[in-house]
Amino acid sequence: MTLSPNGAGLRASECGLVSMLSAKQLSYASALFIVASSLLIKAVYVFSLQDSWLSVLVAILISLLVIGVYGMLGRRHPGMCPVKLSEAVFGRVVGKVVAAMYIFFFLSLAILNLEDAGSFVTVSILPRTPVTIVYVMVIVVCAMAVSKGHKMCMYSTMMVILVAFIFVLNMLLLFNKMELENFLPVLTQPPKNYFLAIFGLLMLPLCEIFVFMIFAPDMKKPEIIGSALKGGIFIGGFLLFIIVVRDIAALDGYLQYTNNPTFSSIRLIEIGDFLTRLEILYASILITTFTFKISVCFYAAIVGLARLFRIENYHIFIGIFGVLIVVATRGVFESTFEHNEWKRSAPIYSTLFLIILPIIMLLVSYLRFGKYPQKRQAASGGENAGTDGGNDDSADYNPNRAPGET
Repeated sequence: MTLSPNGAGLRASECGLVSMLSAKQLSYASALFIVASSLLIKAVYVFSLQDSWLSVLVAILISLLVIGVYGMLGRRHPGMCPVKLSEAVFGRVVGKVVAAMYIFFFLSLAILNLEDAGSFVTVSILPRTPVTIVYVMVIVVCAMAVSKGHKMCMYSTMMVILVAFIFVLNMLLLFNKMELENFLPVLTQPPKNYFLAIFGLLMLPLCEIFVFMIFAPDMKKPEIIGSALKGGIFIGGFLLFIIVVRDIAALDGYLQYTNNPTFSSIRLIEIGDFLTRLEILYASILITTFTFKISVCFYAAIVGLARLFRIENYHIFIGIFGVLIVVATRGVFESTFEHNEWKRSAPIYSTLFLIILPIIMLLVSYLRFGKYPQKRQAASGGENAGTDGGNDDSADYNPNRAPGET
């Protein structure tokens, strides 16, 4: 057994106290995260219509380049979450500001996705149920998942397999209502429309898996987190592609007139009088995946805050942030019009956190530490320890250990 990188004691994984995440588990978890956003791809159909399948493919290819940036950060600073990564790259003062911005971003994702989940339930399933009741029920389940820590990602493999099976089954059941002519003509929209469709897909479902960088300290091999996230892009992107192809083939021009194309396409399934109303099954899956996505964002926000202030036990924030998320969600939009307007500008908001800041981090990392940042950081850490007499508070806190581990 060896000491942790900062000399703060044994790592939990080396003591056998905590099961660490494998790359495969993180891939399936990030894929499930992407699938949860299938409710949010309405704008893609509006902009690119029957060419939406092409927009999905292009967005997947571009997202792999962006994930490559995340992977390079993960290799240069293995085991560091966005909070500790910001401090390591930008320094203590600027780093804390950037880390706080990311915590706010993760929290806003939890709030906005809870609002989407509540709207879906009250509009499509339980129209007479007060939306606040839905918010509270979902956030209670999320709080239970968050209390389990990174272990909530370990059970996503079976869920992804189940979701994939149901999606393929839906396509088979809808086969008699699908028309290949619905994919024609090809490339008839203005270039601007394709750009907006691809940009929306890139920022909302695909690159949002940056949030899984929060699990870097909990991985068996944190240096390959980029490869794990690319695996999630391939799996989740493929499932998203299946959804879009099915919707286009089944709905054709009705795509741009329905608020939830996927839900509408599944409603078309009718086999005799015994196999109908399968949209309830889809709704159950969507609520489950939404709950998982909110849980991950919830976890990232409170664990990020705990790591920022070097608080070992993040569980103390679960109740406070749970209430905060419900209250904020209740007042975030005053009308459906405001919600729809936000969806148009949401990709621009996410660009700062998912593309601009990671690229700046990578550039600054190269400028400050050269090709071998770990050696430079180790050397500077040794010098600081010698000059400060060992009084640096980083000696008592291991940024590569998840809060709550001992």
